[in-house]
Amino acid sequence: MSNQLKSALTLSVLLALGACSSDDDNDDIGDNVEQPDGSETQTISVTLSSAQEIPVPTGVPAGASGAADVAVDANGVVTATVGVSNLSGAATMAHIHRGFAGSAGPVLIGLSSDDGGTTWTVPEDARVLTEEEIGAFNRGELYFNVHTETNSAGEIRGQIDAGNATTFSVLLENISTTETLGVASDSTTQAVPLSPGVFIVHRDAADSPLLLPRDAANAGLEAVAEDGNVALYAEAVPGSVPFNTPVGADAPGPIGPGGAYEFTLQAVDGDKLDFVAMFIPSNDWFYTATDADNSLDLFVNGQPVSGEVAEGEIAIWDAGTEIDEEPGTGANQVQRQAEANTGDVDPDTRVSSLTGRGQTVNLNGRVLRVTITPQP
Repeated sequence: MSNQLKSALTLSVLLALGACSSDDDNDDIGDNVEQPDGSETQTISVTLSSAQEIPVPTGVPAGASGAADVAVDANGVVTATVGVSNLSGAATMAHIHRGFAGSAGPVLIGLSSDDGGTTWTVPEDARVLTEEEIGAFNRGELYFNVHTETNSAGEIRGQIDAGNATTFSVLLENISTTETLGVASDSTTQAVPLSPGVFIVHRDAADSPLLLPRDAANAGLEAVAEDGNVALYAEAVPGSVPFNTPVGADAPGPIGPGGAYEFTLQAVDGDKLDFVAMFIPSNDWFYTATDADNSLDLFVNGQPVSGEVAEGEIAIWDAGTEIDEEPGTGANQVQRQAEANTGDVDPDTRVSSLTGRGQTVNLNGRVLRVTITPQP
């Protein structure tokens, strides 16, 4: 193993700051999955508990609980009633948030109470859900969160599972070797470590939200592409979810050859997947999907895709935030920089593929393999 790779793989702490396409050739069609009829209004019953909360609440009585009924119509109008009991104190706020189970996300709708916090409903003047947010509802990405004075971040939570989604497992494997990256200045080769990253499930967008705005990187993309830090994406792009702990590891960190990240997601017909992960021996390069909307189709003709993603559907991109040094050698690259977010600002701020910016990298083989598998 090269010294550069050893150095990169010791950067678990720095790179773990975020701990807090339509090509049918790679789409093997899975079993038929019935998808929801958008013209129907579903009413869903939800159980709220402290066990679902992120972060873990404190001082919660054993009997703390909640029950809710929620419905979303085809126009995005939400109706809901939430009843809570046996909390550590009176409920101070209640909301509908966006976020998959096990992650915290932004508020979409604030609820109101007329009885001192025991019962909460959607106000008549509440905003309607966007088409994208209706998709999030159908895939089980919304949740109730009830707050108290003792647990201001939330004391009980309930995931809103419409039962419409297919669960997918996504495996990102580092298949580079010590011969993969050619370094012209000293005629050596290196492996290519990859950083923790972020994924998003979305739909009906002209481009992946992870990469917007394309004229200059958002704060989340800059942090991942320069330092492997996934912490800033949650605020920069609502709905984004980090992946940071390698398969078989107990703590967040980068992956070298043979390493992998794996995550699961829920999706419905029309949903797409994108992800970003840092190409570590660089100043601000990252891997992402590279088709017309920078996303991977999760369904084809209404059926879930299954199998290895074609090599051409994933590519290295430049975040346009830091001037590029020779890959694998630069003093301002994450393995060698004195501290995070150092290096001169790139005058070309476009978020674009290397090809789009007229750049190249000397790779002697593949670095990343992505496999998508629908679950039974």
